[in-house]
Amino acid sequence: MSIIQFRRAKLLQDAKLSGVTVADIARAMATMDGAQALSRFDDGFTSTYFNKAEALLDLAIECALERHRGD
Repeated sequence: MSIIQFRRAKLLQDAKLSGVTVADIARAMATMDGAQALSRFDDGFTSTYFNKAEALLDLAIECALERHRGD
């Protein structure tokens, strides 16, 4: 296992252990868009980021299922 693969596996493990939620992912996405986006998120303008977070997770699940089918 390479150091990059190890870091990615640890990231996933840390996410599971911390109890990451869709709301956490949505807020993180707003944070990446900057202070104004984060402020709007914290003020309740969340639907865009929740939609993006849900779409990201749906795609990730689909990719994981495809990977497992190939095993």
